[in-house]
Amino acid sequence: MAFRLTLIRHGVAEGANEAIFGQSNPPLSSLGREQLDLRWAALSAQPIDAIASSTLARCADFALDAAMSLGLAVHLERGFNEMNFGSIDGKAKSEWGLAEHTAWDLWQQDPAQHTLPDGESWAAFSNRIHTALNAWFASGEAEHRVLIAHQGTIKAILLAALGLPATRHNQFWLAPAGCVTLWWDEHWPPMLLDISNTLPDTP
Repeated sequence: MAFRLTLIRHGVAEGANEAIFGQSNPPLSSLGREQLDLRWAALSAQPIDAIASSTLARCADFALDAAMSLGLAVHLERGFNEMNFGSIDGKAKSEWGLAEHTAWDLWQQDPAQHTLPDGESWAAFSNRIHTALNAWFASGEAEHRVLIAHQGTIKAILLAALGLPATRHNQFWLAPAGCVTLWWDEHWPPMLLDISNTLPDTP
């Protein structure tokens, strides 16, 4: 069955200016919640019949409320969690050493070839995301699926869908509460319909 798949990045998390969060687990800031409220107000004006989310608080807390507002169950899945960034995960950037800065720069250039210290490899990260995605798709039919997740998770889905290497990951930068929509058909390659980094106006 063909369907629309909308991927939403979570809003700004508490402490996001000071650190990079992978599987460390801060909640949304008040601004982050406002950002997602604006995105959801516009998106939910269209029919939605399946919602999934990372289990991390900056995604799951909002996803649970969004699903409840539509009378839907939410599919919470650890497989959609952000990459484990190892020694820098949640660590204040002001405390990074030279080796950590160098490792981050190399990872940005090619995450498939440069795993962060004590971090998750790109291959393992991408594999768990697509295992989770396929399991969600197989769990029941839906015409419009919404996944609330992380920038890295969404990038991995888009790169695989479009047949691009990990070196192109920065091509798909998403703002907080940014949104991507794909047309997904099991018989054809996914089609990119829209990328929006601009939040809707306040209703």
